[in-house]
Amino acid sequence: MKNSTARIRLVLIFPLLFVMFGVIGSNLYAQTSDTPTPREYKNSIDTCPMSPMFKIYAIHYCRKITDHSELIMGPYYANIHYKDIGNTDAPGFIVGYRHYFWKALHMDYQLMPQWDHFYEKNENKTYPLGFDLWNEFRLGYVWDFKVASVPAFINVQWPFGFILVTDDSAKPQSFKDHAKDHPFFYFPPMFFLGVRF
Repeated sequence: MKNSTARIRLVLIFPLLFVMFGVIGSNLYAQTSDTPTPREYKNSIDTCPMSPMFKIYAIHYCRKITDHSELIMGPYYANIHYKDIGNTDAPGFIVGYRHYFWKALHMDYQLMPQWDHFYEKNENKTYPLGFDLWNEFRLGYVWDFKVASVPAFINVQWPFGFILVTDDSAKPQSFKDHAKDHPFFYFPPMFFLGVRF
């Protein structure tokens, strides 16, 4: 019970701290007149340099659809290693929506369908191809700048997600138990580097 209470507190505290630091940081950050705002360009591509730490790799292509919103899409691959269990081998793709609701403060909603071969190392067995559908909410803030006249940005995001659909017939019992004990996916804020065009 103590463990789940601590987990709930972490889930509630991180977004509040992130918003607070984002607001303070945005007030301290002075943009020059030639620095682009997130909505001056129609397209952007970004990726996360922290990906090797999590073994989740993605490239986001974003397309502006209004002054305050973007569509998100791109390839995705997860090769997450779980201690004493095994690993995933899951290619997929991302489709999502981003809404800017105050300056460069935004919220993403992303769906991530993936096709997974689970490897269970205690059984030394790779399970048949299965399907999972994850979803994530991401609270973020973007800082725009230029590098040699190329419009670039850093996007700091706090992700929170969980699985919507899963094919349990293609998972070993150890992965099912792990998913039951850890139903939510969240990290401290991550950052993404990208360019606009």
